[in-house]
Amino acid sequence: MRRLPLLLLIPLLLALLSCGQRKRDAAYYEQLVDSIRKAEQVQQMQRQAADVMDSPVRTFFDTLQMRPLPIQSEGADFARIGRFGKVPVSISVLLGFPVGTPLKALLLPKMHGVQPMLLSEQVDSITSTLYIYTLDDGGHPIDHLCLYEEKAEDRAKDFGRQFTDYYITSSCEVTLLYRYESLTTHQVESEPSRRYQLTADGYFQEVVMEMTE
Repeated sequence: MRRLPLLLLIPLLLALLSCGQRKRDAAYYEQLVDSIRKAEQVQQMQRQAADVMDSPVRTFFDTLQMRPLPIQSEGADFARIGRFGKVPVSISVLLGFPVGTPLKALLLPKMHGVQPMLLSEQVDSITSTLYIYTLDDGGHPIDHLCLYEEKAEDRAKDFGRQFTDYYITSSCEVTLLYRYESLTTHQVESEPSRRYQLTADGYFQEVVMEMTE
């Protein structure tokens, strides 16, 4: 049989006591009821505390800095966006990364009930990649986009690097501007860009960009 909640026991106790112990005064019973209510409040606080302690994702989020939107591209200098916090192994595995991957994270304001987050991955001693992730209430990834990465590119008559400029609006619309820099002439060329809107269920949906002359 399930245990009765403490509040349901209050009228039962009062009925029993009134039948068998009428010599007690009203103040005694009021004190007894008050003690039962306080005991239930303590139990409720303990349950809430346990919920927080049992959620490593929520505890981790509480340690991160919140970065307001919009965000303008800072290239590879992610530190200029905000203070990224180190991601523990348990969270990096939850996000789908191999154990030992160096990750840092920065929270963004919630949108449509999902949690956007910037994630920086240290690729090597000098190169990092920047992502934007959307997470559900349990901290599981819903969708993600790569905002910035540098890649060497060997073209027919040239050798250079490809990189990205990124912009995030106050509604979490993401624009990615792809660039190519020649390592011989140091000229930068613009390549086709892409734009994404955040849907109500936390996915990044590509939208058609208007062509400008």
